[in-house]
Amino acid sequence: MVGGGIAGLLLASRLQDKGFSPLVFDRRRIVGKKCTGVISRDTFYKLKVSKEFVDREFKTIVIHHEKNQVFVSTDVLRLNRARLEQELWKNLKVEIGNAEILNNGVLANGRKIEGNVINCSGWKGNAKWVKAIELLIDVDVGEEIHVYLDKRNPAGFSWSVPLPYGTLIGALSYSDPRQFLPHVKGRVIEMHGGAIPRARPLEPNVRSLGDATGNIKTFTGGGIFGIATLIDPLVDFISGDPKGYFETYKKISSEVQKQYKLTSLLERTWRLTLLSVKLFNGKTITVKEEFDFHSLLPSIPH
Repeated sequence: MVGGGIAGLLLASRLQDKGFSPLVFDRRRIVGKKCTGVISRDTFYKLKVSKEFVDREFKTIVIHHEKNQVFVSTDVLRLNRARLEQELWKNLKVEIGNAEILNNGVLANGRKIEGNVINCSGWKGNAKWVKAIELLIDVDVGEEIHVYLDKRNPAGFSWSVPLPYGTLIGALSYSDPRQFLPHVKGRVIEMHGGAIPRARPLEPNVRSLGDATGNIKTFTGGGIFGIATLIDPLVDFISGDPKGYFETYKKISSEVQKQYKLTSLLERTWRLTLLSVKLFNGKTITVKEEFDFHSLLPSIPH
């Protein structure tokens, strides 16, 4: 596995359980990526990890624009990705350093290693990049996730996610996301952030998993959905049955392509989108599979 993030570590763990001897290459020396980690229950079940890595479950998301609120009835949870990665790392063979993918192996740390290569690295293609920042603060803001939309932040948003040990507040934007952070008073415990690609998926030239595939939910930047959906077919592929991998890859890529087009439309018609929040002010909508399949959102009953 080239890449020791959640995709590479989960895949290596699955393969190790099946009797393989996976070797993970990663350039980072610090394990455990910090992220919001809000995923659907269906995605969590597909990951096949212990509930000990779930920080909190949520049934309601409140969407805000100015004085308007729309309530989303859903079933999602917060996965502590950093702690999961740290636990997986302990039980795997991981080598620190850059690895170049070759036809039948990798070139890593000055030596060539032959074997089946799985690309679990980050996105390398063209993309529209958005900036994200997230803070963990030492206050409790209730039991619901809150999402905030702003006319100055087209196709971006900010959020607050209450956890047992504080609250995550964050923002995502093409401009400086700090200006859109929710105003929540409290002591900052930690801060993290980075750039997130809004990309069109590519056909894999090697077996791939994670951000390397481009199967990232376009609007939110969530990559765990694609990993959870593709990991079992990829394990089957490595075990000798490639059919399910390519079928599943095609299905996910088709969905992300639709999300990319939908997000591009939102960027051009953002004020109309905000008007819909006003029209549905005070109402509740139910979001189930649409939490992952964003292309279905325009058709859900209100």
